[in-house]
Amino acid sequence: MPADLHLHSVFSDGTFSPEEIVKRAVELGLDALSLTDHDTVNGWHDMEQACRAEGIRWVPGIELSTSFQDLEIHLLGYFPKDSLSVLPEKLDAFQLRRRGRIREMIARLKEAGIDWDVEEVFNGISSPSPGRPHVARALVELGVVSNVSNAFRKYLRKGKPGWVRSTYPSTLEMIQAIHADGGLAVLAHPGLGIPNEVLIDLASQGLDGVEVYHSSHKPSLIKKYQYLASQLNLIVTGGSDCHGHISGGPRLGKAVLSETQSDLFLQQLGLIQCA
Repeated sequence: MPADLHLHSVFSDGTFSPEEIVKRAVELGLDALSLTDHDTVNGWHDMEQACRAEGIRWVPGIELSTSFQDLEIHLLGYFPKDSLSVLPEKLDAFQLRRRGRIREMIARLKEAGIDWDVEEVFNGISSPSPGRPHVARALVELGVVSNVSNAFRKYLRKGKPGWVRSTYPSTLEMIQAIHADGGLAVLAHPGLGIPNEVLIDLASQGLDGVEVYHSSHKPSLIKKYQYLASQLNLIVTGGSDCHGHISGGPRLGKAVLSETQSDLFLQQLGLIQCA
């Protein structure tokens, strides 16, 4: 059962609904999916229903923004069930931080000369867990830039007019929260600037797995993280990190776990029994 375990929907900063994700996954022949929206589980119900209707195995998931050694660390949490008790109490604070950051970005861009109404743009974002892609799409709609990539390059990256630094909770704190809800904590896309030493350090402090397969990982990186996962006794996961319609087209299915790897992951999560 090939699996894509890193997906985003309209419930955070993606453009596909859970139903659209599942429909496309069926066309690609995927058999297991995890919705890992940023700092929210609001899409879980819709995703589960859509997967059940198509006979696709669904893994409850989330992507959390955290901080470790002054680095922004994205943690993927995977759970054997969709009833959580510890993590939801923390998500309200996550989403408040996200919304405050996005409002400030929009305001800074107004000060930098973007001709828009700050409250109108902010209120036009319906997601409870908004991110920079929402601001980028608003810039595209206004005609300031031609696409989302240009919006990030000109306005939303560090050092650009719309950049706002965010404060994140401790990575170790969130690993503990994931564990408290019976989940597995996985380091997302380490190839995007995470030093090997950080992966090794986190592995010694409770990290369960590493996202070896990702749309941004070239074969050389995949080989490296396969080796590190083996040496550190970490679970191997993988996913496309699809956000829907972005520059270059949808990534869904671009990076997946093979049937054998998927079965092993699901066994370790407790969702299927060992043969």
